[in-house]
Amino acid sequence: MKKVLTLALTGLLLGLCGCTGSSDGAQGGGAYRVYYSALDDQFASMAVGWETRELPEDTQPVPGLLRALFQDPDTQGLESPFPDGVRLLSWAVEDGCLHLDLSEQYGGLTGIDLTIADACLTLTFCQVEGVEAVYVTVEGSEIPYRPIQRLTLEDVLLSTGQESPPPQTETPAAGESQAPG
Repeated sequence: MKKVLTLALTGLLLGLCGCTGSSDGAQGGGAYRVYYSALDDQFASMAVGWETRELPEDTQPVPGLLRALFQDPDTQGLESPFPDGVRLLSWAVEDGCLHLDLSEQYGGLTGIDLTIADACLTLTFCQVEGVEAVYVTVEGSEIPYRPIQRLTLEDVLLSTGQESPPPQTETPAAGESQAPG
């Protein structure tokens, strides 16, 4: 059973952050934090957690990070928030906004599941140089019941009641993670 979480539907629930632009991954390759759901961990103190993933130098960050997001992480208590079968149909970055067009399975997400998936996308991709916001469509159409279409780090609500994310500390080495709880 999922935890009962208090959240504003116009924002995203998050218990941790620390995303800033990553110079390591600007041209492909580099280490990124990939955010996953922690909702099924009854002892989790946060709704999301992260693992550090190293992308090969010849990998573009957007498709590489999305592949990582669609896979279950190695850290116990974390899981991919995306339904089986979801695929990337297209992507583009324009004026600081990453537009992801995903397959119909993403459109089946609602409520807290959609909120967590949106948070994981936003937190993961706002690390990529030149990305300040994420705009997700499903098969070319906006999700009509989502109150915010263009998602930014400012849309994330911190569970501690902070108005801004805590300063980023030293990034763990590739393969390390911050698991909830």
